[in-house]
Amino acid sequence: MVARGQFYAGSQLLMPLVSVVGLPLDQLNFLVCQCAALALAIPFRKVLSPSTTKPSVRLIVELVAGLALALFCFGYQVWYLIVQSTISYFVMMFGSPQWSHKVVFVFCIIYLSVAHIYRQIYDYGGYTLDITGPMMIQTQKLTSLAFALADGHKDQSKLTPDQRSQAIRAVPNVLSFYSFMFYFHGIMCGPLSFYSDYMSFIDGSYLHTPPPQTALKKEVGQPDPWDGHMAVLIKKLITAAVSGILMVVLPPLLCPPESLLSQEFYEKSFLEKNLYILVCMTCARYKYYFAWILGEAINVAAGFGFNGYDENGKAKWDLVDNVNVWVVEFGDSLKVNIDGWNQKTLVWLRRVVYDRAPKYQTFAVFAISAIWHGFYPGYYLTFGSAALFTVAARLVRRRVRPFFQTSDNMKKLYDVGTFVFTRLVNAYITFNFLTLEFIPSLSIYLSLYCWLHLLGIAVVVYFTFISPSKPSGRPPVKQD
Repeated sequence: MVARGQFYAGSQLLMPLVSVVGLPLDQLNFLVCQCAALALAIPFRKVLSPSTTKPSVRLIVELVAGLALALFCFGYQVWYLIVQSTISYFVMMFGSPQWSHKVVFVFCIIYLSVAHIYRQIYDYGGYTLDITGPMMIQTQKLTSLAFALADGHKDQSKLTPDQRSQAIRAVPNVLSFYSFMFYFHGIMCGPLSFYSDYMSFIDGSYLHTPPPQTALKKEVGQPDPWDGHMAVLIKKLITAAVSGILMVVLPPLLCPPESLLSQEFYEKSFLEKNLYILVCMTCARYKYYFAWILGEAINVAAGFGFNGYDENGKAKWDLVDNVNVWVVEFGDSLKVNIDGWNQKTLVWLRRVVYDRAPKYQTFAVFAISAIWHGFYPGYYLTFGSAALFTVAARLVRRRVRPFFQTSDNMKKLYDVGTFVFTRLVNAYITFNFLTLEFIPSLSIYLSLYCWLHLLGIAVVVYFTFISPSKPSGRPPVKQD
């Protein structure tokens, strides 16, 4: 890919501005490309709307603009996206629907894995914005498209409603395929979209979604899909801007990530360490909020994101939402907390892993998620721990929660307790994304006596082996 010590392959045009703005070149190029995408998105929506422009024209503009931005930000590394997508396309085009989706999935995961390993060798521990970011999104697009094609050739009565809605009967033509891979308002960092949604956006059919019956019964009339669109866009831009400011200001002021590896951290008390990690990970999340919500805003500005109407006939522009900040920061259960983070990746994992795995679905999801992220040991500590705590949380909800449903005060006590534990567990399992390496992560866990791991294991062992639930004689209820 690149020579050691020269990992970034993007344009050097803005190098004179690096010392002025105080951002590394890769981040500056990323920000400029996203601003350019935002500036292009508005006229694309208004001038090249599906009501006045042929789908082929919209597809071409999406593809050309996306490739231009990718070339500016990632340079010749764009070829790695072209190679991955082209090989996958040929497999889908000429392979049997019975097995082509499996080949595409295995190929894309291996291809992405090689890129991750190469990056680890040449930029170990670095945070340079290189082509592996877009490649992660493209891997999701390719595999979801391959599975949608496979579903299009199956007995539709055997598919879930979600699978039927995404099923595709024919391989996309070349223009549609590459436009979906490289469209300009998603090439930099997503959020992920799915092929059927993208094509309905291109041809404009997504705007003709009828309102639900509840809205019709209220006689609200035919609602306007653009009603409230600008308010959603402004809210996202403001949220992204605030997140960007907090991303820059808070970590150096409160808890620099590198301080987790300092001797000063280990000299803190047990309680101080837990609180410090909690604050540190809260600050670390703002860079994700900034990137994701800015990406959402660019898509909405382009007109991509309409998701039908709510029960009152109000237009929903949340189709490409990737994070729910309120849920992540204030959710009172681990499941809710996880569901609010990187939402489109969760949908992808459900559609191509959880719904397809014959057994051990939860562990399969976390395993693929870890591999998708890369091969730093910290990722595997995070997702392995997440699998453990997900199982433990289900058991607690099933076996302990009923004892707290006897009164309002007991319900509030349970909610407060689960909120506190959710905050602690979230920080406890995700700091590995900052330390990355096994020994530093293990050292921090040992300094905390692995207390949450031990508690999670105890919950699983007790409720699974020592005091398992007794059969009720009724059909089992499917758990979330």
